[in-house]
Amino acid sequence: MIDRPDAPALLEAMAATLADAVVPACEGPPQHAARVVANLCRILAREFEHGVAATEQTTSDLRLLLGSDAGLSELVVELERRLESGGEVDPMDDDQLFSVLKANVDRRLAVAKPSYIQDVGPTTS
Repeated sequence: MIDRPDAPALLEAMAATLADAVVPACEGPPQHAARVVANLCRILAREFEHGVAATEQTTSDLRLLLGSDAGLSELVVELERRLESGGEVDPMDDDQLFSVLKANVDRRLAVAKPSYIQDVGPTTS
């Protein structure tokens, strides 16, 4: 049996309560704080729904790019080392590097600020 509501649904309910009931009842700094917390609840809800898959896809992309089976943290360190040394990111070319990095940014924006991606148009991954 799956319990409902799940964490994303609870976070969305919290965000709606804050935005619809608390924000209008406040002024000044407390109103701003309630807006911020509502937004954080929405980000956490999206992270629950999409964050694991986004991290797994970025890890997979970097493994292919760098020819390594390391974990995400190690892959990021290796990519930074290669870029800082001015070396090639073999066997991939600059277009593939750009594609991997852009896809990662798009996935992160989909969690943190999805309206930004919608405002700039469709993305390619």
